[in-house]
Amino acid sequence: MSRGFSEKEAMKLLVRARFNKILEKIKYEEIKNEILYEIDRRLD
Repeated sequence: MSRGFSEKEAMKLLVRARFNKILEKIKYEEIKNEILYEIDRRLD
């Protein structure tokens, strides 16, 4: 929060960072976007 992010936004960034290595291996952009959407939806 000291960096200007809310707790929820910080959590999203941390979770996305964890999934980033996995997402980089997925060839299909549409699937990556669906996964990111689902991550965001579940963390809201």
